[in-house]
Amino acid sequence: MLRLIKTTWLINSALIIFLVLMSLMTINWHHQMYLLYKTEKQAFENQKIINAINRQLKVEYSELLSGLDIYNKSKEILIMDSPKKINKLPL
Repeated sequence: MLRLIKTTWLINSALIIFLVLMSLMTINWHHQMYLLYKTEKQAFENQKIINAINRQLKVEYSELLSGLDIYNKSKEILIMDSPKKINKLPL
């Protein structure tokens, strides 16, 4: 009878220790997942900012190119030059 109580006590102790260790590991795992979530959220925010800046730079670059293209076409095709001297007409 004493041997049965000793065996039961050892098994229950082992199960309690195992349960406490699993609980601590679960808490640690949840904390790591939370840190990963925060890092991922920050990375997505940075990605949104980078995409917005990239779109803005693309728009500005296309506006610059379109204006430059119009200027070059006006010089080459239409042979339009900017006036060197502005003559005032007498009234």
